[in-house]
Amino acid sequence: MDLCPRCQFDGRLCLCREVPRVETRTAFVIVRHANEARRRSNSGRIAALALSRCEIVDRRDRRDRAEFEPPPGAWLLYPGGGIPAESEPRPGTVVVIDGTWREARRLFHQHPSLQLLPRLSFPPPPATPRLRRPPPYGMATLESMAHAVEALEGAEKARPLHQLFALFVTRSRKAARRAGKWLLQ
Repeated sequence: MDLCPRCQFDGRLCLCREVPRVETRTAFVIVRHANEARRRSNSGRIAALALSRCEIVDRRDRRDRAEFEPPPGAWLLYPGGGIPAESEPRPGTVVVIDGTWREARRLFHQHPSLQLLPRLSFPPPPATPRLRRPPPYGMATLESMAHAVEALEGAEKARPLHQLFALFVTRSRKAARRAGKWLLQ
């Protein structure tokens, strides 16, 4: 089976031709746990393909002691915050931690600069198809980034990202079935 080097799906399920290019005012920095980079179910990789102003920074937890320095004025997309009020300035950059929930928690706790950022968070929509069972406050990386774009730049700008997430889930399930693996229904 030949995997696409960009989206990591096998050739018949490749997403690359269907990934939209979404131009945003907001920049995104995905702080990705190194283990997540190897997972084919990594939706942060797909988000970076779609968003014009997005970069991925790979980090390890205990072995990577270099502190991540977020850009000035950045906010963190992570549970425990809310949506900025209309009177508040919008973040120029949104930092997103990407990994399993356990890995994301570790990265958050091991990088004090992340803990100091104002937080941006949203309740997960109840009926969204998923690949993994998240905690009650959790969403996939691409899904949460689509909600951030919606809150900061409007529903029309976020619509292609929501559609891409739905397509990503569908293709991931199809790939898992072909490999004889089970995913959430």
